[in-house]
Amino acid sequence: MLKRFKMLTLVVSVVVLPCLVFAASHKVAVGDAVVSNTERTVTVPLEIANQDDFVAADIPLRFSEGVTLDKVSFKDTRVENFDLTVANIDNKEKTVVIGLVNQLSAERKAALTNGEGPVAYLTFTIDDPSLTEVVLEPTVMENPRHEMMFIYNEITDNGPVGPRTEDPVFENLAFSLTGDTDSELPTEYALSQNYPNPFNPTTQISFSLPTPGNVSLEVYNVLGQKVTTLVDGNMGAGNHVVEWDGKNSAGVGVSSGVYFYRIATDNFVDTKKMMMLK
Repeated sequence: MLKRFKMLTLVVSVVVLPCLVFAASHKVAVGDAVVSNTERTVTVPLEIANQDDFVAADIPLRFSEGVTLDKVSFKDTRVENFDLTVANIDNKEKTVVIGLVNQLSAERKAALTNGEGPVAYLTFTIDDPSLTEVVLEPTVMENPRHEMMFIYNEITDNGPVGPRTEDPVFENLAFSLTGDTDSELPTEYALSQNYPNPFNPTTQISFSLPTPGNVSLEVYNVLGQKVTTLVDGNMGAGNHVVEWDGKNSAGVGVSSGVYFYRIATDNFVDTKKMMMLK
């Protein structure tokens, strides 16, 4: 994958196809996000508006903490027929580099004509249940170098003059996690991994209830001893978030180590592990 990205600059420099030249108008934005409450994911289209026809794009982005970028899809987009549609995801650095080139062979292939619409769909897992917004921003990367640009091929009355690069305008690169969802209520029971994990001194535990009912949420140590009770009572259907402050039932902070949290309802039981680090 990295080798293909290192080739991008070379590929872009040799692709020279005649195209009409319009007044420059090129923007990068995100469209409406679709949030899945049950899967704790959000999918957002990355949209490009271009008035000039272009043959390649280098799109390095940095994204917010609190989410993990699972995949980038080019299916059903404006560039799904491009010869090169790749994404290099680095969740440790919170970056993704998207590379687009319309052709890699000598056979002539049409450029991306002027228009507007998605060129990729980004799917994130929501790790932080308290997060209400995800922000994308352009970035510059080294080794290999990537910086945001569109590449056009320009032709004049005297013939082709070679590739022309443009820095696009950025609009609406943030999207909300509290907007439209694919389901108003969860359709199944679920207990999510706490966030952050490891944690100090607090962490949040999320769970989903498709129907109202009695809920018990308790924390145990590695010896199986109950540390504290976080929930004990009736709760409505929906997605819930409970915070644990790292204290036992007596209000004393617990020591570093592994702990387990267990949810129990009339129809669902699940247990997950978490770690306190001081």
